[in-house]
Amino acid sequence: MKCQVLVDWLTFSVKTDNPQEVIQNYLGLDPALFQDPGYGLLGYNKVLRFGDIAVCYEPRQNDYFRDMGICVSMSGNGCRTFESMSRFGGGTDDAQDTPSAAFPALFRLLAADERVNISRIDIACDDKEGYLDMSEIVSKAQANEINSRMTRRSVVVSYDGSQRDGSTVYIGSPSSDFRVRIYDKALEQGTDGHWIRVELVMRSANANAFVSQMTTADSVGKLAAQVINDKFSFIERDDSNITRCTVSVWWQAFVDELDAIRLVTRGTIEHSVERIRNWIEAQVGPSLAVLFKTLGSQYVSRLALDAIKRLNDKQKFLISDFNAQKLVAV
Repeated sequence: MKCQVLVDWLTFSVKTDNPQEVIQNYLGLDPALFQDPGYGLLGYNKVLRFGDIAVCYEPRQNDYFRDMGICVSMSGNGCRTFESMSRFGGGTDDAQDTPSAAFPALFRLLAADERVNISRIDIACDDKEGYLDMSEIVSKAQANEINSRMTRRSVVVSYDGSQRDGSTVYIGSPSSDFRVRIYDKALEQGTDGHWIRVELVMRSANANAFVSQMTTADSVGKLAAQVINDKFSFIERDDSNITRCTVSVWWQAFVDELDAIRLVTRGTIEHSVERIRNWIEAQVGPSLAVLFKTLGSQYVSRLALDAIKRLNDKQKFLISDFNAQKLVAV
């Protein structure tokens, strides 16, 4: 498949006071996997975490958070953990970039339960074939060659030292219930190849409507394409009336490819420990090699063992969380 569609963020709440019930019945996971990191989150006094999945409970006692129930928030990596390890997904043998059964099953549960409210869902539409070009997208955004009722557009350029590092195009207001973010995912991840991501960030009514429609839609790709066609398109300025302008050929080709995708695609899990490993290999590896070659392997090992005494609670949690994921995957 030239393009793929993933769930890249999901936050929902259930009006119950039992976090174990939510973990078992809504996530299809074993509550024993979840740990208390010792802090609150999102207006809740307590949280249970596993693989970037946060289950928040005991809301703070004020008018805003009254009757909030249990809140589940999954970042992108948490979504990957859920679809790989939930019993809804058929086990951990499924390969990446293959259809995920976990999210369709979860969406059916959420849409059927009146106690549930979806506060946010991000849908990532990835182009790995070459339909999209970031420089062209940036030019279109700056030239106002976008047909959309969303009038707020911005281009954020990031730099690494003196060199240009990348651009992110935003369509829609940060406070709105629907916003688009487009950026070079390969550049962000430091990987080779073509990978442009178009992220649909939906909140409140838009989020609930998307999840509800997913239960009856022909496919997630078709639904994503319908949302995109309704909300915005990149155009050629060939008419004085922007609504009559021709949609750019490359953009229409990308949306048509999305339309053919039937199921949510599974992504890869990258634990925080793996990100630390990658940083060590890239930034600290040569320095460790100097110590290894001069002071010996015993010194390097002792250095790591002595540092165990200086681990903080967050670092200890990362270790236990990573080891728990490894046990489940075996």
